[in-house]
Amino acid sequence: MNIQAYIESGILEEYVLGTVTPQEKQEVECMSHIYPEIKAELLRTESALEEYALKHQTTPPPSLKESIFAQMNFDAPAEEPKAEDATAQQTVSQNDAATPVRTEARVIDNAFDRVETQVVTPAWAKLSVAAAVLLALFAGWSAMQMTDMKNAGNEAVAKVESMQADMAAMKAQTEYNEAVAALFRNPTYKHVHLAGLQKSPESAVSAFWNTQTNEVMIDVQSLPAAPQGKQYQLWSIVDGKPVDIGMLDNAFTGKVLKMKNTKPGSVAFAITLEKEGGNPTPTMEEMYVMGKVV
Repeated sequence: MNIQAYIESGILEEYVLGTVTPQEKQEVECMSHIYPEIKAELLRTESALEEYALKHQTTPPPSLKESIFAQMNFDAPAEEPKAEDATAQQTVSQNDAATPVRTEARVIDNAFDRVETQVVTPAWAKLSVAAAVLLALFAGWSAMQMTDMKNAGNEAVAKVESMQADMAAMKAQTEYNEAVAALFRNPTYKHVHLAGLQKSPESAVSAFWNTQTNEVMIDVQSLPAAPQGKQYQLWSIVDGKPVDIGMLDNAFTGKVLKMKNTKPGSVAFAITLEKEGGNPTPTMEEMYVMGKVV
């Protein structure tokens, strides 16, 4: 199994965020028990997300607790009967007194076995109500805080914009991880790992070749930034000859790039650094990564 490819697929981030299916959850937990590298990366991901949450948390004001509980009264006395109800009850009592009533001695079986019951609200129910109110008030307070921040001046506006930028970055990262993970799991795509060559040993790229449609997608894990006037070009090797399948966007980080279709029978993929716009044939001494189709 390619452990690094599994880690880079984004499944660990989805597991920590709780967006995986039950089957995927079981798979991640199984893999983390088998492979120490996966377990270590999972712990690192959990720690990173926890650190992010703690960094951006906002402490509620001390007066919030008193404000919440001041509005609660679980032991309020029963309502006094209304004046009309009291008058009606008095009239009925007077009528009953004026009418002779024939009484009859009755024996009540098991009189001493009857137990008087009283409805008691359980403590957990009170606490759940309190928690619901607390959550609602906290949500309202958070909304007011955001509104206040927007109206508090340049410093607050900058803070809000920074938070929005962080959220947008997290969303983009999540979408990127999901896109890569989907390619790894799609059986119609063959994954080809392009490893760094002597020109750039630390480089790494994943190519995904749809063997039915010949569509090619790539995910750049590591490549040096292209110099001014230069651009990376992707090639496939078919019948011993290089086939141009497109130029890489220079802003390739954190993206899944759609390239040109290759030809049936591709046996390898490679990336070279060429002049901007590309070359009809690859510059072999400028080849950065290459991978065989297996």
